Amino acid sequence: MWKKIILPTTNALKHQQVRSKELKWTSVRQFAAKATAPKLLQLEQEHIDEAIKLEPTLSIYTPDVWHRAHATFQNHGLQTVNFLRIVTGNPAVLKRTPQRIIESLEIWRSCQFGEHLLHLLLTKYPELLDVNNAHELRTLNAYLKSRVSTNKNVWKLLMNCPDLLAQSEHSMEQKLNYMIDVMRLEVPEIVKSAAMSLPFDELRCRHTFLLRLGLFKPRALKADPDEKTTNNRLYQITDTSEKAFATKICHVTLAEYEAFKELLAKELERKSRKQKADNEEFSEDEDFK
Repeated sequence: MWKKIILPTTNALKHQQVRSKELKWTSVRQFAAKATAPKLLQLEQEHIDEAIKLEPTLSIYTPDVWHRAHATFQNHGLQTVNFLRIVTGNPAVLKRTPQRIIESLEIWRSCQFGEHLLHLLLTKYPELLDVNNAHELRTLNAYLKSRVSTNKNVWKLLMNCPDLLAQSEHSMEQKLNYMIDVMRLEVPEIVKSAAMSLPFDELRCRHTFLLRLGLFKPRALKADPDEKTTNNRLYQITDTSEKAFATKICHVTLAEYEAFKELLAKELERKSRKQKADNEEFSEDEDFK
């Protein structure tokens, strides 16, 4: 059992994911293209100026601060283009001491993703460098590995769902059990999607809607996982807006899906009340025996 790891809000992590797609890194990529492998690209003033255009709050830092932080990341295998993406996504990293930056990297190295995959993760989600509790991260990593088998699968989960670090064990367990036991999905499909970022109720609602429309058929318990299926892939079901899910996956209107959500919520509430009443009645009967 672990506590939720202290991070920026889930919304901040999701915002960073969207923002990283929107930022136009034309200049930085051009600089990177000019570097000759295996020589690492050095940090030039034009790189700093470009980064400040993208994130104006970086303008308060002196060139010495920039070069000190850059040297620290570079000494640990991150190239200049990665460094620039990290500091524009998480400007506070720039003012940290070299020792604190190294400690943050070491905390994540304990997950044993390998340097290349770790650099991809931290470049995509620079806020993850704010994690400072090594024990909690190792505990979370061990739990996820126990469910998805390998370090690389844990990495894939975090690449798609960085907000897992802000979720409770109960929330993760509930969703994983539902996808594996009820939807009968295999781990490789789960880790390639952002399903774990959906609230459990939304995951269950989308699946139930597809079932009742006849658009999702669970695999037989002993079916070959490589056997072709007519079901949409999990990422098509979960990694999309409600409108796209309704119109493109279910071929209905958004209003129809929203109406179903309300009806299902009432249905589940009735079942919950009935089960509670039945349990209380059973308990009273036991007391009289």
